[in-house]
Amino acid sequence: AYMHLESPSPFDVGDRVATGQKIGTVGDSGNASGCHLHFEMWSAPGWYDGGQPFDPLGALQAWDAYS
Repeated sequence: AYMHLESPSPFDVGDRVATGQKIGTVGDSGNASGCHLHFEMWSAPGWYDGGQPFDPLGALQAWDAYS
């Protein structure tokens, strides 16, 4: 989940992006009191439905190696 972007990302769930590709711009949308960005990864079924946050480092390293 990316939260508080300046505007919605043009990407959809499942879209592929490459390392370094811009996915959005930091903003203060939603209930934010200043520009900042939340980057979160959650296990199924997701943030709203009872998933658990987890350390994304392994996934990020694998994605970086892929792209």
